[in-house]
Amino acid sequence: MKTNTKINEDSLAEMAISIDVEADVLDKVVKGEITHIVSDLNEENYAAILKNLKGNLVLDVDELPNTFYSCYYYNDGVFPYVIKDSLQFMVLFAGDKHCLAKIGNIETEPGKRFRFQGHGQPGIDDPNGNSCIWKIIFEVIPLREDSKTYLMRWNPGISSFTEGDYKSCVENMTAGGFRINWSISEWEEARRGDEFYMMRVGDDKAGIVFKGIFTSDPYVSDDWAGSTKRRLYVDMICLTPVKPGKKPALSLDKLQSAIPNYEWAKGHSGVLLSDEIASKLEDLWLKTKDINTKP
Repeated sequence: MKTNTKINEDSLAEMAISIDVEADVLDKVVKGEITHIVSDLNEENYAAILKNLKGNLVLDVDELPNTFYSCYYYNDGVFPYVIKDSLQFMVLFAGDKHCLAKIGNIETEPGKRFRFQGHGQPGIDDPNGNSCIWKIIFEVIPLREDSKTYLMRWNPGISSFTEGDYKSCVENMTAGGFRINWSISEWEEARRGDEFYMMRVGDDKAGIVFKGIFTSDPYVSDDWAGSTKRRLYVDMICLTPVKPGKKPALSLDKLQSAIPNYEWAKGHSGVLLSDEIASKLEDLWLKTKDINTKP
């Protein structure tokens, strides 16, 4: 499963859920025609989806269940469990073909309801029953084998995306990330599933503040600066952000020292990086990203 995002097989086992699909479903996910995959929460996959603590399921209700069978609890239509925070990827299999996808968002909804009769006893169909099979809806963003890497730039001093906006986004993350759109200058080859790094510029906190994935192809919209011209934008999911107010571990100084033949501080937002620069940047990011989340 070759992508620009480096994931070893051991990590993938903890970070991903595998689902078998029909060949046409796999093709449509790759093409972006299918953007969401639905999976019932059942006895085979619950451990891969739900967070566990000391062998017990963790609930957002007062009482904890003693067995998996309470996992079907209805809870008045509010999902009573906690999705694993490590669940970030989905591997779709169709015969000998597969696709690795980033999970962009997770939604839940109750399915068919029934009355739970106890361990080993059949449930009784009941539209007002105390139990149900929960459906988990995954937004999937395919990671292409030929994905490209872009450098976006953010100057808080002039951008419509303010320091306060960034703080709000980080404080309200879902599924490990937040979503924004951004202008892209070198848009011609950009596609949904490409990766990017966000470079903060213009102040003493310059450096890489987060990375992420494009969740759309480029599209035209009004100029963020308020002029009459039109700009190209991409929608993005932003991952592993630096804490607001903190200087990035992968600072401008470190970038200039490690990769001196690239102009990091100046230039347009949304420039395509060469494979060589992208690979070096990925190595630097992997060595420093965990520092960003420390107090």
